[in-house]
Amino acid sequence: MRLTKRSVDAVMPEAVDRIYWDDELPMFGLRVRPAGKKTFVVQYRVGGGRKARLRKLTVGVYGTSTVDEARIEAKAVLRKAGLGEDPAEERLRHRTAATVAELIDIWSTTGVTTNRRTGEARSPQNIANEVAQANHHLKPLIGHRAVVDLTRSDIEHLRNQIAKGDSRTKRKGRKRGLVNVKGGAGTAARTIRLLSSILSFAVDQRLIERNPALGVKLAPSQKRHRYLSAAEIRQLGQALDTPAASPTAGKAATIIRLLILTGARRGEIEALKWPEVDFEFGMLRLESSKTGAKIIPLAGAAIDLLVAEREWANDNAKWVFPAARSDGHFDGLSKEWCRIRKAAGIGDVRIHDLRHTFASVGASGGVGLPLIGGILGHRQASTTQRYAHLADTPLRRAADEIGRQIAAKLAAPALKDDRCVARTKAEARP
Repeated sequence: MRLTKRSVDAVMPEAVDRIYWDDELPMFGLRVRPAGKKTFVVQYRVGGGRKARLRKLTVGVYGTSTVDEARIEAKAVLRKAGLGEDPAEERLRHRTAATVAELIDIWSTTGVTTNRRTGEARSPQNIANEVAQANHHLKPLIGHRAVVDLTRSDIEHLRNQIAKGDSRTKRKGRKRGLVNVKGGAGTAARTIRLLSSILSFAVDQRLIERNPALGVKLAPSQKRHRYLSAAEIRQLGQALDTPAASPTAGKAATIIRLLILTGARRGEIEALKWPEVDFEFGMLRLESSKTGAKIIPLAGAAIDLLVAEREWANDNAKWVFPAARSDGHFDGLSKEWCRIRKAAGIGDVRIHDLRHTFASVGASGGVGLPLIGGILGHRQASTTQRYAHLADTPLRRAADEIGRQIAAKLAAPALKDDRCVARTKAEARP
């Protein structure tokens, strides 16, 4: 029979399922259930020849789909089958496909822990930051979407949503109180780069065939270069010397001095361990950093600060700057920095700008850029390791010269200066 609205309406249910095949389109038919439900089906073989697997697929429910709509869908299925594809398998895969939220959960436990390019373990802080970014921006906006359905246009729309601020929110956090999630072009660029990495992980896991985020255009990174002038460095030194009621003020002041005297990253000093401090050769031998294992030559003023800290530390202490209420390291620098930079009149300066200031002082003082890059660890870990066995290298002399210039501007206290070793009762060794 030829399937039309009139012929389908005329078909009555029987005691068993029955399929009425269409005379116009072979393999397209109407299935009638004993209960009266009528559905359109298409039958096809996967592969060539009579031995190829026979599959049957529903392409519409009568009443929801018309005969013509079902016939068009059936033709599309037969076209795919003719190309060697299996529409039934594809539909099953979509039904069981992971959502973006589920993919993020999988990635959060197995994918984010290692660097995809090098295979090296990533730091807990980097892991926490990226997981939080995915949870704050990706899950609320596209967490419900099936990963296999994502297209480039979907990701471009997501980029625009984040840039516009659609993921902006404030909610209570578990550790630091209020979590303030912001949007903007910069946040959008970073989040889409993260999503691309997550989708590459999905490709590795064979959840999808290709990464739909590849080729999505992003706003260029707005690299900010803020350096402290000589006058601002002096103002910072005065603020660091000013007594404060905070029980962590002294510890924060020492960390800030070390940051600007070494050019190290914040986490490298906050999480510094005593076994990583080599007093004999005057350097820090970091077990891990953003670029892997790392050597940081120390200026004399930086060594003096660490010697003073060692006098206050327990003999079995692990962290140079331990936390007051846990077994971890000190992590309250942000709050103290807000107070210190306000007192110094440098409210627009970030903690990371201290690193930029170290480099700028060195460059303006005639230290070569390759040496500055070596001190800051801008090279790969295998390159920085070559300095580990050297006691007196151009890097060490350059670090000492830069540190001397900064210390002079900071009016950094000498080792025996009481200001250097002064601590509140809360920081003193029990």
